[in-house]
Amino acid sequence: TIETLEPAGLAPIPGAAHVTIATGSRIVHISGQTGVDEGAIAGPTHAEQATRALRNLRLAINAAGGAPADIARLGLYVVDHSDAAFDAIVGAATEVFGEDFPITASTLLGVAALWQPGLLFEVDAVLVIA
Repeated sequence: TIETLEPAGLAPIPGAAHVTIATGSRIVHISGQTGVDEGAIAGPTHAEQATRALRNLRLAINAAGGAPADIARLGLYVVDHSDAAFDAIVGAATEVFGEDFPITASTLLGVAALWQPGLLFEVDAVLVIA
């Protein structure tokens, strides 16, 4: 189970939590998932790549026997970060997770590049499964 806390005195983070407290017996670390589908980059936009990367994350979560509610922490890495890129990522998350979108501890970093040329988005996760 993942419990979220919002300590007094900290400004709210839209779509995230300042603190998560995880209780469970299995800790799962999911490596960075990118917008690559069967060896090819899903498309040239943040929206296309974030959608594919988040679908890949969901596949990895399911393979580990978890659910979005088990996510204790997300790391998001964005090349060419902007308000438009952020909006595209939020839209992709809503499309992929819908009502299951995890409100959890997270960090979003703007980065110069990712491991493969042309990639714009990567996401990793830590889950705690009961």
